[in-house]
Amino acid sequence: MNKIKEFLEGVRKEMKKVAWPQQQELIDNTIIVVVFTILISAFIFGIDRVYSSILELIY
Repeated sequence: MNKIKEFLEGVRKEMKKVAWPQQQELIDNTIIVVVFTILISAFIFGIDRVYSSILELIY
């Protein structure tokens, strides 16, 4: 039980050291992630459609 208590105290000390982002920074980073996810998804979809068309022509 003593080990668990020491662990939780260590976690609490380390969490105080964390540099948490400001709200605007968090919003900006979330928008960037969503936009790039959409772009990469569209790119993969496009490549998939091209490969599917090529394979249909071959078969």
